[in-house]
Amino acid sequence: MHPTFFITGCATGFGHALARAALAAGASVIATDRTIDGLRASLLDGQTGAEGRLTVGALDVRRDDQVASVVAEIAGRRVDVLVNNAGRAFFAAQEEGDPAAFLDLLDVNVVGVARVTRALLPALRSSRGVVVNLSSVAGRTVFPESGFYAASKHAVEAMSEALAQEVATFGVRVRVVEPGSFDTCFLDNARAASPPRALGSPYASARDAWDRRRAEVLEQPQPPSLVVQAILAALDDPAPFRRVPVGPDAERMLGLRDALSADAWVRLAADRAGLPDAPHGPDEVWSPGEVLAARDRGVCVGADVLRATRHALIYGHLGHWWEIALGREAASWLASHLEREPHEHGQGRGSRRGCGEAG
Repeated sequence: MHPTFFITGCATGFGHALARAALAAGASVIATDRTIDGLRASLLDGQTGAEGRLTVGALDVRRDDQVASVVAEIAGRRVDVLVNNAGRAFFAAQEEGDPAAFLDLLDVNVVGVARVTRALLPALRSSRGVVVNLSSVAGRTVFPESGFYAASKHAVEAMSEALAQEVATFGVRVRVVEPGSFDTCFLDNARAASPPRALGSPYASARDAWDRRRAEVLEQPQPPSLVVQAILAALDDPAPFRRVPVGPDAERMLGLRDALSADAWVRLAADRAGLPDAPHGPDEVWSPGEVLAARDRGVCVGADVLRATRHALIYGHLGHWWEIALGREAASWLASHLEREPHEHGQGRGSRRGCGEAG
């Protein structure tokens, strides 16, 4: 039996692509969006025999009455997969962001997810279905100026973890999808919603570095079909809860985030954003000068005190080192030894016998 999908935010982006893919695979789709003009035609374009499997409904996830209305219209129908895709973003330094815009962002990205999930959980319990929440790499990582958006996605991750614990006994599974950079209208819409970067801002001089660091770790926008494929594949996984990073940039960033402590990750991000030089702890990513000083004391690349720095190099977060001679020397030393000793990659804690330790 083919499943029935309930998807929010279907007019564009991941929601639109997923709805079309589900219909093409023979599934039924309840496609919703704030604006549904032309939605049915665009979802059915080129699809043969899908007309009877598509239901379209107007749904602004900020409105309780519209959530209730759409759910009432499908009362009694089986729902196997809920995809909370509707979302928005804006980017600003926290000193310069509009609190009212932040509240609206939370209403869509967080409270909207709660409204729709709450309304559909009775149907999902009955079908032993799947809840798919669209998060982001920003659900577990943060760039400068992304704090407001990231806060909403961190909340989605927390809600998803709690939901998985609450519904596991009913056989309902939860998926959190964490895309990196993808070719949708999301970024254009986010930039349009963001306040202009004032030339007189106290952050003006730092923003070039922020933009460079972000570009170093994000891929060029990738095709949305990768996210669609990841969602569909995750539905067959019997695990009660699963995070699904999508894209090599997401895998690199979240891989490094998981390899470091939470505090070490924040310190590395602050260093990359322009934090003045200061000593690093043994579990943090060291500076080029600290790495070379350790080398000169006889510490080897595999030593435990260089674990975090090795991870940062392996996961591609030391690109800024190549802007200075000291950084190039330190990165080259680390890289040359890792190439000769591939078993060091991703091995975690523990130094090999014979390696010196930093004093």
